[in-house]
Amino acid sequence: MKRNIISDAVPSLICAFLFSFALVSTAIAQTGTSTLRGIVSDSQGQAVAGASVTLKNEGRNVSRTATTDSNGAYIFTSIPPGVYVLEIEARGFKRSVSTDVKTLVDTPSTLDAKLEVGSISEVVTVTAASDITLNTQDASLGTAITNQQIKELPLADRNPATLLTLQAGVTKEGYVAGARSDQSNITLDGVDINEAQTNALTSPVLRLNSEAIEEFRVTTSNANASQGRSSGAQISLITKSGTNAFSGAVFYGGRNDFFDANDFFSNRTIGADGKSIPRPARRRHFCIDA
Repeated sequence: MKRNIISDAVPSLICAFLFSFALVSTAIAQTGTSTLRGIVSDSQGQAVAGASVTLKNEGRNVSRTATTDSNGAYIFTSIPPGVYVLEIEARGFKRSVSTDVKTLVDTPSTLDAKLEVGSISEVVTVTAASDITLNTQDASLGTAITNQQIKELPLADRNPATLLTLQAGVTKEGYVAGARSDQSNITLDGVDINEAQTNALTSPVLRLNSEAIEEFRVTTSNANASQGRSSGAQISLITKSGTNAFSGAVFYGGRNDFFDANDFFSNRTIGADGKSIPRPARRRHFCIDA
């Protein structure tokens, strides 16, 4: 009996394509996001299984829910960096609410919780610690630069890429942990923005603006499989997203030649009027809102 080889191969090809697409989607989702995990236990240190854990971002009106496993563990993956509220409910325990939970780009965070015995209608509010900059979840080395640092540190031409050299092991020429300056990988919201010709660390193909960047992380070594494109630094930048609160920024830049010194040779050159060549006019004024 003859078999239709093509028709038999089609389902296999479709399955292989869908499987490959799923892998690619997962890899992309891991770039420029964060992870929050922890263990829920009682006052005796025993794991609380089946607890409902809700992670809310009040600024964006979004939330995600998970359930603790038999070890009392929960995890939220591929979450946008930001400030969250973590709520935990379990039968026989007071409801736990942790506020000001901050997650950073490409930096896994841990937040454990202890529940107190009581009615679920009672609420125990806990203020979480400040930004967790020390990564204890994987072997990658790097530091996240937060939005407050981007806004308050001096920047040349308001380009946040100049802050990349604040990381340990990074030189102003762009050499990272001994790797050449053209061996870095730069992504913006998970999209490759490497300059194909030079691939310089501080010169991506897109012009970056400090008003548009929320934060970024420079992984100097031991990058994960979701990042490891090259041997140099792995830079993940994320842009600001909309919130319920109106916000904006306006800044003015100006340049005037009033305080400029004249060129040496212009001073030495005497014109027909017996005067030296005047200094060139350099006047620029611009105002930008974002």
